[in-house]
Amino acid sequence: MWSKAHPIGMRVWIMKSRPAEWFAKYKRTGADFFVEDVKMRKFVDDTFGRSGISKVIIRKTAKEWEIIIFSSKVGVLMGKQWEKIKEFEEALKKKFNKDMKVVIKEVKIPELSAKIMAEFIASQLEARMPFRKVAKNVLQKVMEKWAAGIKIQVGGRLGWVDISRSEKFIEGRVSLQTFRSDIDFYYLQARTKYGMLGVKVWIEKGILYNKASAASTKKISL
Repeated sequence: MWSKAHPIGMRVWIMKSRPAEWFAKYKRTGADFFVEDVKMRKFVDDTFGRSGISKVIIRKTAKEWEIIIFSSKVGVLMGKQWEKIKEFEEALKKKFNKDMKVVIKEVKIPELSAKIMAEFIASQLEARMPFRKVAKNVLQKVMEKWAAGIKIQVGGRLGWVDISRSEKFIEGRVSLQTFRSDIDFYYLQARTKYGMLGVKVWIEKGILYNKASAASTKKISL
């Protein structure tokens, strides 16, 4: 028997940090914080959609909740004179009845983000672009940014045929069994006229040897 493991979940506390930076003193409050964390992330996704968001970090301080959004389209999220961010903060306060602070940080190399690349592939597939052409285009873009490797898997009614199947596209090295490998992963579904298509993207940025090098790599890649 074998089972698949999440590439990011396997590396938490080994080479990757948690996306939630809060601590609960009691189990009951910890469960409440966890539910609020999930709801906040869903609210961010529902509000901004596919706006080039790479990841979201939620941090709780003594005074307020802080939501850090990493995006490649900072101007789209901010609006003119931070109008959209202020409106989003007010919406968060009304929905969760808590003091909220939203921080936007720019992703300088979006090609190294699995989430951004997966959203790009999904949008192209929904526009009825050929899946092989889209996948090869993404492979070229990512490898041009000095990534160690990338793997793309697309499944469903590919080419609008009656029988569903899945195809993989690999370029470079993606060592999923090496815990020291800095791998980013994301999965989503593309809603097409002929049904749902599953899109999976793995991007390996290199081999890390400690958390300090992981932090420095993140600063460079983001």
